[in-house]
Amino acid sequence: MKKIIVAMMIVVLAVCSIAAFAGCQSYDYTIGVSQYERHNALDSSYEGFKSKLTELIEADGKTVNFIYNNASGDTANATTTAENLVTRKVDLIFAIATPSAIAAKAAAADAGIPIVYTAVTSPEESKLVADNTTGTTDLNNIEKQVELMQQLVPGATKFGIMYTNSEPNSVTQYNMARACMEAKGITVVDGGISEIDNVEQMFNSFKSQGVQAIYIPTDNKLAGAANTVNVMNKSTECNLPIVCGEGNMNDLCGIATYGVDYRAIGERAAYMAYDIITGKKSVKDIPFENPESFELSLNEKIAQEIGFTIPQAVKDLLK
Repeated sequence: MKKIIVAMMIVVLAVCSIAAFAGCQSYDYTIGVSQYERHNALDSSYEGFKSKLTELIEADGKTVNFIYNNASGDTANATTTAENLVTRKVDLIFAIATPSAIAAKAAAADAGIPIVYTAVTSPEESKLVADNTTGTTDLNNIEKQVELMQQLVPGATKFGIMYTNSEPNSVTQYNMARACMEAKGITVVDGGISEIDNVEQMFNSFKSQGVQAIYIPTDNKLAGAANTVNVMNKSTECNLPIVCGEGNMNDLCGIATYGVDYRAIGERAAYMAYDIITGKKSVKDIPFENPESFELSLNEKIAQEIGFTIPQAVKDLLK
């Protein structure tokens, strides 16, 4: 009897091992996720997407599995991740941030796998407008943010823009912000960096050139090192007011912004993905979407740390 029980246990374990190797459970849909970098904004997009898509699928009485991958801010990793997801024949790839979306589009070009992205600044410039790609952007209202900088530092004539010069989304926003600032008669100091180690040097440069406020767009590298940005702003005694491209980063190193709701654009991408995988719509019939609203947030804590007083006129904007 004991031998029979042992034999049965061995069979059960073998079956479970095979099931685990195959994914442990059979799902109606499998979504491959490629996130370029871990930071609050992109994490919020993924959480919003996963939660909303799960809700929609379960309402149909079906199941969905998410295969999550993080490229750790490395373009080569994003490419490898995308290729692996294509090999696994997932039903859809959800790409978070521009580099991951570009890599997914290239990897899935001949595989027939649809791609939904989020946190992409400019689908046109990134060549992500295609029959197998759609999604939601995180394009800021840059003109509104520049106006906010002018309200924070009335009469300012020189702004610095800190961004990663190897991130296409950041370069796009740098060009847009520079054009906007120069149109308002403001001199722009280019604060492009290649590595986080360059941040201290850039703050010293801003200080020596008389910069009066700094703009940082929705930049993945800098968002991932927002605490470092804050520390360097203070340790260099630059102590300049920073307006960040989005609220999550602003909480860590900025004093004010009109930010994109990253969870909301992730949720909106989930509706797109749902329509695609359930056959309600084809990818080419779903145009990409820009954020619908921008929320003003102020950070009195950081302002106090750098010895900056937020003007009452700006505080009144919250009313």
